Amino acid sequence: MMIPLGGGNEIGASAYLYMIGGKNILIDFGIRFNPEEPYPDPEFLKTLAPELDAIIITHAHIDHCGAFHIISSFYPETPVYTTFETAELLSVMVEDAIKVRYIGIEEEATSEYKLFDEAFLRIERKDFFSSIVIDNIEITLYPAGHILGAAAVLMKWEGKTLFHTGDISLKDQITVKGAVLPEEKIDYLIMESTYYYTKTEKTSGETLEESISRILSRKGKILIPVFALGRAQEIISIIKEGIKSGEIPPVNVYVDGLAREICNIYEHNIDREFFNFYIQPAPRYEGLSFEEACEENIREADIIVSTSGMLMENTPSHAYAKIIGKRGKNGIIFSGYLSEESFGFKLMKNRHQFKQFKCEILKHHLSAHSKREDLEKIRRILRPEKTILIHGYPGKHHKEHAANREVIYL
Repeated sequence: MMIPLGGGNEIGASAYLYMIGGKNILIDFGIRFNPEEPYPDPEFLKTLAPELDAIIITHAHIDHCGAFHIISSFYPETPVYTTFETAELLSVMVEDAIKVRYIGIEEEATSEYKLFDEAFLRIERKDFFSSIVIDNIEITLYPAGHILGAAAVLMKWEGKTLFHTGDISLKDQITVKGAVLPEEKIDYLIMESTYYYTKTEKTSGETLEESISRILSRKGKILIPVFALGRAQEIISIIKEGIKSGEIPPVNVYVDGLAREICNIYEHNIDREFFNFYIQPAPRYEGLSFEEACEENIREADIIVSTSGMLMENTPSHAYAKIIGKRGKNGIIFSGYLSEESFGFKLMKNRHQFKQFKCEILKHHLSAHSKREDLEKIRRILRPEKTILIHGYPGKHHKEHAANREVIYL
């Protein structure tokens, strides 16, 4: 059986307990963007499974890994499996999530940092396609596309096969190749559904390069809020290639927030440089407040690429947005998912409520998730006996979609 503890009929707090072959295996343990209930209930999991045989982290986005250290503290003898790349990214992403959670009360973060340090030592790094054997269960991590190091999970036991996609993308991106699927037939397919229920978003007809060039042509400044991991590297690559091809004029681009550090990890893993003469990490300024530093960076740069991607409050992109939003010739360009709790979502949906934002606001849909047609393609290729959808918002009841805390019999 499988029980979603979080990330069932929602996006956020992904955590899936598998009870198969007499073993208990947990895939992911992430956080929500809702501060009132930030992560799945570890006490509930402990009730369901007093012991865990393995914890597997599919990738380093915090909605899948942000509380792995918390659940690991409940199971200190349980190994944590993930890819080499994800382990390296975890060291930055989870630590940053802890820092953000304790803004203003930093002294209270000490105990959680200690949990993180202890959990990090339990990680066992695995190559793609290598086997993890737990008695009669064989587990293999497959490349899932999506972001650097992202894995889908194939489990075999007692003549049965199960494929848990995690966040998956069949299409190649600039920085990571598309997913690799098992060649064998699958009995159970547990598949993300981020864009399964949504229609393709309407766009202005412009490419991202065209939107950037148009705003720059009127001497406007541009903010592109990005997710630090994955989206930032894709956006930077698009801008870099656009400048090289002449689609984007040669202007100064500053990269701020956690994206700076993630770019460094990507560079030595995929042998690609992100920074050059035009694209640089945003400088630091001694003696200036953060807001003053943002003002200075906007004076120096024409484009700011900064986290968070959803303009969450108390993040660099939110500070930049308040400055750039004051002038009508400027622009803010979103590039992907916006949760309903985020300031970015509210700004897009209720622009009239934020009269201080006079700038142009655009959204380009650049996603590292498979669209519905690709999700259906995965189903056709794998030919599962049973499909369960997770990690999405089904709206009206959908018979294939799992709800949080629902017991799914395999």
